[in-house]
Amino acid sequence: MEIHKPKAAHSWREFLIEIGTIICGILIALGFERAAEAWHWHEVLGEEREALRDEIGHLRAAMSGRLELEPCYVSRLADVKEIIRRHDANEPLDIKGPLGRPLYAPTPHPIWDLAVADQSLAHMKLAEKRRFTDVYNLMPIYDGIAADERAAWRLMQVLNHADKLTVADWSAVREAYEHAAETDQIMAGNSAAFLAAFARLAARVPAESVRHVPPVEAFCTPMLAKPETPPKPPPR
Repeated sequence: MEIHKPKAAHSWREFLIEIGTIICGILIALGFERAAEAWHWHEVLGEEREALRDEIGHLRAAMSGRLELEPCYVSRLADVKEIIRRHDANEPLDIKGPLGRPLYAPTPHPIWDLAVADQSLAHMKLAEKRRFTDVYNLMPIYDGIAADERAAWRLMQVLNHADKLTVADWSAVREAYEHAAETDQIMAGNSAAFLAAFARLAARVPAESVRHVPPVEAFCTPMLAKPETPPKPPPR
């Protein structure tokens, strides 16, 4: 095989032409590489954007399910407070139903974790990145409040056996009640911020998402018997 040695440039003009040719080749190659990379991220972002919106829809369903049960939390906390009052006053507790336990839907976010890991966020526009970040930054706050709330309601389950409670048990119930009431106020106070972040992304709850778990019916059913209404006196 015959190898041809490169010819030396005989003038500055030939030298500049050769340099220009090399530079143009490099720029064209870089341009193709950048275009290929841009197309790659366009495809990746399109897929991840849709996956993130689906994931956020499920997160919104889980959070909305809890917030929609707020009237049940308020009512049940009132029941527990009344039970404690009756016990302290040595009155009959007159408990007619179980305390019930609200169930929380899980809030994992693997798609967001993937988007952070593969640096997809770096290729999003700032405004879009902020909208996604606003939602996902709230999830640890929500999860923390929900975990505290679950712990408090778990401790109050002993009220299902109120007739067997010791003095120490009643002390634990009072403490758990205070904790549950405090976390409920925090959850309710943050609900507007939680839902506003989802609204900015126009996140829709998926049709297949389960918003309420069936056992919550027991939690929303009155625990105490309604006081009997005294008969009205006959008209004069």
